[in-house]
Amino acid sequence: MTNKVNSTFVGSAKRSTALSIYYPEIKEDAPILLFAHGFKGFKDWGHFPQIQQMFAREGFVVVAFNFSHNGGTVENPIDFPDLEAFSLNTYQKELDDIGFLLNWINSKKETLFARTDLDEISLLGHSRGGGIALLAAQKYAEIKKVVTWAAVADFMERLPNEMELKEWERNGVYTITNGRTKQQMPMKFDFVQNLRENVKQLSIENAVKNCPKPMLIIHGVNDETVDVENAARIQSWSENAQVELVENCNHTFNGKHPWNSDEVPEATIKAVKSSALFLKS
Repeated sequence: MTNKVNSTFVGSAKRSTALSIYYPEIKEDAPILLFAHGFKGFKDWGHFPQIQQMFAREGFVVVAFNFSHNGGTVENPIDFPDLEAFSLNTYQKELDDIGFLLNWINSKKETLFARTDLDEISLLGHSRGGGIALLAAQKYAEIKKVVTWAAVADFMERLPNEMELKEWERNGVYTITNGRTKQQMPMKFDFVQNLRENVKQLSIENAVKNCPKPMLIIHGVNDETVDVENAARIQSWSENAQVELVENCNHTFNGKHPWNSDEVPEATIKAVKSSALFLKS
């Protein structure tokens, strides 16, 4: 049995954002696992809540959070009611959010995290959140292990082609259609400028090569969004990185939004079990 507490923390640009804490049945000395969503994602996407509960049943205090500029609000953390915030997001803001979250956890060590093991904090990131997790593992000493699910290996290569980039710069904004919500989601050109200005700091390759921490890179063989070869590249950059490929598994580990079942796909179960085993080892 797990218990859930909803709360907030202040992230980048002093923007408050939502989080949920899932406690295991026995909280004493339990390690902490941070759960980071990906692009156009949120902590309650699809079967993520079931996944977070599964990790809590494995004995982790799970802190699932929304990045501060993902487009959600404290009042409505699901979907994207604040497209202005979304338009201002950058990779740097998301990396900084991890630091703000770690500081918030430390500030709550006598209350929300009393009797938990603050010396054992791990980070799991999905997709773009996986890339951010790899950067964060190198940057923040508090993070001891990192797990990625369907992680991107390079942020620069995720940008549009040169012609589209020039059009983006000329217009000042690039619009992405959300196939599910039908929203036109704007991204200001600051996103590209920030990446270019911080290309070394936001290089996943540099981060992985300079991070001695244990890493588990999990990827679906049939990932239609982030090719499975990204996992091989990440592994090639570190002797501390191991890869596990999941057969018959797509980018979302066969989940979707909304998810109207207490059961989760077999691919998800395999990923959770492998992740938990790695984090406990």
